[in-house]
Amino acid sequence: MDKKNFNEQKKVDNLKIESTPKPNAVKRFFKNKYVNFTITMILFLLLVIWIGNYWLLLISLVIFDFYITKKVNWTFWKKRNAPRSRLIEWIDAAVFAVIAATIIRMFLIEAFTIPTSSMEKSLLVGDYLFVSKYHYGPRMPNTPISFPFAHHTLPFTDNTKSFLTWIQNPYKRLAGLEDIENDDVVVFNFPDGDTVCLNQQNQSYYQLCRDFGRKAVWSNDLINPYTGEMLENYFGEIVARPVDKRENYIKRCVGIHGDTLKVIDGILYVNNVQQKDIDKKQYKYIVITDGTPINPIVLEELEISVEDQESSKRIDTEILKFFPQTKGVDVSKIFIYPLIKDNAEELKKLPNVKHVIQIIKPKEYKETYIFPHSVAHYKLKEYDIQYIKNNISDSVANLIEPLKNVKYNNAATLEQALFKLTNNEQEKTLITNNKEIIIKAAEKDNYKWNEDNFGPIWVPEKGATIDITIDNLPVYQRIIDVFEENDLEIKGQDIYINGEKATTYTFKMDYYFMLGDSRHNSADSRFWGFVPEDHVVGKALFVWLSIDKDKSFLKSIRFDRFFKFIHD
Repeated sequence: MDKKNFNEQKKVDNLKIESTPKPNAVKRFFKNKYVNFTITMILFLLLVIWIGNYWLLLISLVIFDFYITKKVNWTFWKKRNAPRSRLIEWIDAAVFAVIAATIIRMFLIEAFTIPTSSMEKSLLVGDYLFVSKYHYGPRMPNTPISFPFAHHTLPFTDNTKSFLTWIQNPYKRLAGLEDIENDDVVVFNFPDGDTVCLNQQNQSYYQLCRDFGRKAVWSNDLINPYTGEMLENYFGEIVARPVDKRENYIKRCVGIHGDTLKVIDGILYVNNVQQKDIDKKQYKYIVITDGTPINPIVLEELEISVEDQESSKRIDTEILKFFPQTKGVDVSKIFIYPLIKDNAEELKKLPNVKHVIQIIKPKEYKETYIFPHSVAHYKLKEYDIQYIKNNISDSVANLIEPLKNVKYNNAATLEQALFKLTNNEQEKTLITNNKEIIIKAAEKDNYKWNEDNFGPIWVPEKGATIDITIDNLPVYQRIIDVFEENDLEIKGQDIYINGEKATTYTFKMDYYFMLGDSRHNSADSRFWGFVPEDHVVGKALFVWLSIDKDKSFLKSIRFDRFFKFIHD
């Protein structure tokens, strides 16, 4: 290279060097305390505006001191200007990670797992999913003093609570991107979870009281009806939990505030319109075979889990009476499986399968565990008297006329009243021969509902006013008394709210009606009623990991479900 070319090349190289920023310039820029202070304050002010609590601006003094004046050593675990050891770096990283994760978990997104089959086959047991807090707006913590990343129980303990109730904040939700819509998959706190039996946490305390009696639950002992053995400490300690520390449930929101819904023969209608079809929705089916077992490989291909195969022989014989195909069939040939429609059709093609029948409980068949858990009363109304007159005799109708419109809490008291009307053996015989018909005619229950025939029921809306009566109070009683914290009393046929007689009520919150996609294997709003808006946690977004508990090692990983978005 000659001297001229050498000099020209040197000029080009110098120009490149001068035009390229020094490698540490960007780092020095972001190490500048004023830059860091400005960025942090902008983010902090945006957060304060979002939260809407301007008392938080006092924290800006801490931020100013941390970056500018440095009067207080806020990172107390290390000395200022001391050499940074590896331990100190690890502590710095851990503190930053905890703070960042807490903010993300509170305001943006949180990880959940699916522990039960109530949403199958849309969501599977072993699915791990991310739930958005920002879609519906993050809820500020009711119980701010708690162990980081724990829900209601400390890690590695069975029943030690992870929170303190010294501070209880009122319900407040920040602005979100959208409102809950019909068919959204929603995570929420269990509405019946305000009271919990610690040894039976997967069951509603209120249903336990209905099943076993409140006295038995609080005495904490239960006699095994099959062996007579005393089961001590069966229910465990009974505790109360604030809203944000109740169990997390995930269901599909099928009814939003203001909707009227009903289930007819297993089909859901919202505002008299049939719910759009959900491909993975499943029901229980009665499967009758010729006595030979169904190949387990076939059951696996039909996505019937090992747990469902094992429980297929737990048959409620009371249900079988509604299906004539089961009459006279040996129970050893009968199985009950949860199936989606397509898999039920595949099962019908097997040569050893005789019948596949979807379970649909009939109308007017009352299940006592179904909301609103009303208790029947007995009252002979004018049309009942007329019915007895037309179908039995004038003599019986005339004899029971004095009992018209008198309410009895149970059949036994009505029966006693009937026999008090008799003055001779002939009248006594008339009552004896027709007692069951009279009692059946007098039975009044507005809520003879079950999982497959339910409603109609109206979902309460904030600001809406309704007439309340003894008849419709069972539907809204828990809302008025518990969720909206009123003092509710019933005196005879009158309702008193906060000491004043009430014939109307105006709701303070919006409510939602939730169903599981596994319609016969889901404890949902059909069992315990409405979900208040202050119980809503967030919107399910996508599955990031899925583990099949029935398989081992790599076979247990459902790779096809990775990053599977949860659609409406």
